[in-house]
Amino acid sequence: MAPWRIRATMDEIDVARRYAGHPTIFSVRLHHGGQFTKFPGRKYIKGKQNYVDLLDIDTFSIHDIDEMMEELGHIDSDETLLYYHFLRPFGDLDFGLFALGSDQDVHHLGTYVANHKLIDVYIEHGKTNLHTYSMSPNPSKVKIVEIKEPPACSKQLFLEWNDSPIEHESVPDLTEVENDSHLDKEPSLVDHIEFEMNVENEDDYDGSGHNNGSGNDEFDDDSESEDSDFFIDEDNLIHDVDVDMKDFHMNIDKDVEWVGGSSESNVPEDTQQGDLEVINTEVLLSGSSSDEANDGKRRKTIRAIHRAYENDAALVSEPFYIFQTFSSSKDFKTQVKLHSIRTRREIQLEKNDKNRVRFVCKGTIPNLATNEEEKCPWVIYCSKWKRDIDWMVKTYTKEHRCLQTRKVKACDYKFLSEHIVQVIETNPKIPIRALREQLQREYQMDISHMKTFRAKQQALKHVQGDYASQYRLLRDYVLEVQARNPDTTVKIDVESEANPTVETRTFRRIYVCIGALKRGFAAGRRDFLGLDGAFVKGPYPGQVLSAVALDGNNGIYPLAYAVVESETLNSWTWFLSNLGDDLGLGTNSNFTFMSDRQKGLLPAIATLFPCAEHRYCLRHIHDNMKKNWRGKVFKDLLWECATTSNVQHFHQAMEKLKKLNNDAYEWLKQIPPQSWARSHFTGRAHCDALTNNLCEAFNSKIEDGRDAPIINCIEFIREYIMKKIVKVDKEIQKVVGPLTPTATTILDKIKSKAEQYVATFCGAGKYQVAGPWQDQCIVDVGQQSCTCKRWELTGIPCKHGVAAIWDMGRNDKDVGIPESFVHPCYWLSSWKEMYSFKVSPINGRSMWEKSAIPTTLLPPKHRVPIGRPKKKRTISIVEKEDFVRGNTTSRAHRSVTCTKCNNVGHNARTCKGQRPIVGGGSGQSQVKGKGKGKATT
Repeated sequence: MAPWRIRATMDEIDVARRYAGHPTIFSVRLHHGGQFTKFPGRKYIKGKQNYVDLLDIDTFSIHDIDEMMEELGHIDSDETLLYYHFLRPFGDLDFGLFALGSDQDVHHLGTYVANHKLIDVYIEHGKTNLHTYSMSPNPSKVKIVEIKEPPACSKQLFLEWNDSPIEHESVPDLTEVENDSHLDKEPSLVDHIEFEMNVENEDDYDGSGHNNGSGNDEFDDDSESEDSDFFIDEDNLIHDVDVDMKDFHMNIDKDVEWVGGSSESNVPEDTQQGDLEVINTEVLLSGSSSDEANDGKRRKTIRAIHRAYENDAALVSEPFYIFQTFSSSKDFKTQVKLHSIRTRREIQLEKNDKNRVRFVCKGTIPNLATNEEEKCPWVIYCSKWKRDIDWMVKTYTKEHRCLQTRKVKACDYKFLSEHIVQVIETNPKIPIRALREQLQREYQMDISHMKTFRAKQQALKHVQGDYASQYRLLRDYVLEVQARNPDTTVKIDVESEANPTVETRTFRRIYVCIGALKRGFAAGRRDFLGLDGAFVKGPYPGQVLSAVALDGNNGIYPLAYAVVESETLNSWTWFLSNLGDDLGLGTNSNFTFMSDRQKGLLPAIATLFPCAEHRYCLRHIHDNMKKNWRGKVFKDLLWECATTSNVQHFHQAMEKLKKLNNDAYEWLKQIPPQSWARSHFTGRAHCDALTNNLCEAFNSKIEDGRDAPIINCIEFIREYIMKKIVKVDKEIQKVVGPLTPTATTILDKIKSKAEQYVATFCGAGKYQVAGPWQDQCIVDVGQQSCTCKRWELTGIPCKHGVAAIWDMGRNDKDVGIPESFVHPCYWLSSWKEMYSFKVSPINGRSMWEKSAIPTTLLPPKHRVPIGRPKKKRTISIVEKEDFVRGNTTSRAHRSVTCTKCNNVGHNARTCKGQRPIVGGGSGQSQVKGKGKGKATT
C-alpha cells in the first residue's frame, strides 16, 4: 500500500511545520473535475480539491497520481484522457503551470519540494488547450513518440530523451497532444513514429512560461537564457507602479535553477547536461544500490510521520495531537493560550519547569444531579526528551465538558495588542469604543474599556516605537540624514551636566535645516519668512518651531524646523541664531519676518536682527481687538487701515476709527504701523501679506506627526517636505508661460483694471496716470515705482504702471510686455529652480550608522503641572462668536443684559428683582438673591 493518504477533510494545516526536518516529504493539493478558462486571467473552474499528504519525492512518480485519481473515481471504463500539470510555487495559472507527464517533469517538481511543502496539481479531463507538454525542461532534446494501441487502450504520448542531433525538416502540423500517463508503457505495442518539435511559429501560444524560440542551432547565438517570468514581471513593472518588489523577490528560490523556464540553446550540449545534473535531483533517481540501502531508513521516517497522522480528525479540528513537536516550551504555551481564547475555555498552567509543561481546563461543568464538582477532562502534557531539545506532546485529551466563558485570563491586553497592530497601523486614531466593539465581536468575550485602551497603547508603541527609546537612536538618525543630504544642518542641544564623566545627557532641543532647502530658498529670491510654533503632545510635550517661506506661486516652502521644550526667549534665540547662520544673516540684514508675536520672539528678533522688518499677523491683532471692541464695523475699519498702500489713505482710515471710538483708536495707535499696515512696509520682501497663514497651513500638514515620538515626528516633517517638492515639481512641468500661475492671474486682473487709465508722458521716464474716481498717480518706469506703492510692495506692476508701460509701447519704445517688469521671484524659471533641489531619501533604522559619541541621550525632563491635564485648549474670542449650533448662532459664551434691572448675567424672564446699577451693568458681576443684588467691580 502506498504511504501517502488522501486527507479526510479540506481544512488546511501547516505542512511546512509538520514536515520540518524532512526535506523530501511534501503534500499535494489536487484540483480535479474542472477546466481552465482562457488566457489571460486563467482560472480553474467547476472543480474540486483534495489534499494528499505524506508524499516522498524519492519514491514519487506519475503512477501515484494515477492511483489518486482512481481512488477519487476519475479512472473508469470510459477511457477518459487525463492531463497532469503542477503549479510553480508563488506562480499564477497564466505563467506558472508546468507539465507533469514524465520522469523529467517529476525531476522538475522535485526542485521545489525542499523549500515548498504544498504543491498544487491540476487535472484536465478529456482534452487540453495548454502547451505545458510541448515545453519540457530542454525542448531541443525532446522527441514525441506516438504509440498505437488496441481500442481497449487509450492513446498515450510520453517524452523520451534524444541525444541525436536535430535535423531541419518540415514538420506536419500537430493539432492535438494527448497524454494518458497513468497507463503502463508496452514496448511491444510501440510503433516508433518520430517527429521533431518546432514551436517557432506557434501562433496560439498562451504564454505558459517559455519563449517562442526554436530549437534550431542557427538561432542559438542570439537567444537569451533568461526566465520568461522575468520578462513578464519587467513588463508589469513598467506598466504597474504598484508592484511590490519584496514579494517579487520572495517568489524566487536562489538555490534552484529554473529548468523549464528558459532557452538554453546558447549553452554547449555537454554544459546543458551538466547543468541538469547540478540540480539536487540525486534523490529522485532510482535503481542504485545506495538507494536500496536507504529504503529501511526511509520507511522508518515515513512510519514516524504516520504516527503524527494517526487521527486525521484531530489534525483538522484540533491544534494538538500526540507526538506533535515544538521548538521550545514558549511556543507550546503560546499555542495553548491561543487555543484557550479561540475555544473560550479557562485553561490554566498546572505544571511548569525546565523539562515539562502541563495545562488543565478549569471550566465549570453543569451538574444538576449532585453537588459534587466535576473536573473537565481536557488536559495536555508536553515534555522534552532527555537527549533532544525538541518538546513533544505526550498526553492529550481533547474533550471539553465545561461551559464556554466570556472571561478568559489568557485574553489580556498583551495578546490583544499583538492582534490589533495592523488595525492601529492603518487607523492610529480609531476610537477606543469602536475598537472595543470590534474586539468583542471577533473574540466573543467581555473586554473592558481599560483593557482596550492599554492594548491600543501597546500597539501604538509597537508601531511608532517607544517614546523614550527613540532618544537613544536620535544621533544615529541625524547621521543618516546628514549622510544622504549634503550640507544639512542638524544641531542637538542637551541640558548642562555638572559631572562631565556621566555617560548620559538629557535631551533639550533639536534644530534641522536640510541642505536642499537652503539652496531652494536662495533660488526663490524672496527674503520673507513666517515664524510660528505648534504644540507637541505625548509623554514629552514641547513645541515645534518652524520657519516657512513663500515660493513664486505663493505656496508654502518649509525651510527649517526645530523641536524645543517651550516657546521662550531662550528657545527662540537659539532657533533664530541657527537659522541666521544657515542663511548668512547678520545684524544688519534687511530681512522680513512675520509672526503671531509669540512669547519671547519679539525680543529675540530685535536682538539678533535689529535691521530686519518684523510684521505682525493681522488676524491675531483683530482677536485682541475683539476683546473690547467687537462688531463688523471695527473689523472693516481695521482692515481698511491695514490694506491701504500709501500713508495718506492710512491716516484717513485711522481718523474714521477715531471718530467711531477714540479708545479703539488709541489702542491701535500703540502698535507700530510698520508691523501691520501695508502703507508702512518697506517692500524688500516683494510680498504684502498681512496674515501668517503660511505657517498655519504648514502646522496643519504636520498635525498627525506632532503626537509621534521624536524621530517619527522629525521624520514625518522631512518626508512631507520630500513628497511636496516632488509633487510641486510635477505641476511645474505642466506650466507654460514666463510667470507662475498665481502671478499670471494677479497680473491679468491688473491689466483689466489698467484699461480704464490714461498715461501721460512727462519726460525722464515718468508718467502721470489718471483714472476713474479721481485716482491719479506718478509712475517712474525706470525705477519701477508708483506713488500708490503697490509696485514696490509686491514686485508686480500696478494698474498705473501697466498703463504707463502700454503707453511706452504705443510710442515705439522698446520696453517689452508688462510680464518683463515683474520681479524675478515670480518667474517660472525661478520657481522651477527652487524646486529642482530634492530632499534625498534615507535608509531604514537597521542600516543607520552608529554614532561615535560615547554618551547616551535621555528623554527631556518634564514637570507635570498640578491637576488634571487639559484635553481642550482655551477657545478664543473669535471662535466663541463664530460658534454655531444647528442653523442658528449659539448664545454660549455671550453676555446677556436684563431689560428690567439693566444688570448683566441674566435676562428678564429669570430676573429676581435685583436693583438696577447706576451707569449700566457692563463689566459687573451679580450675586443672586431675592430682591437684592450686590455688584463688585
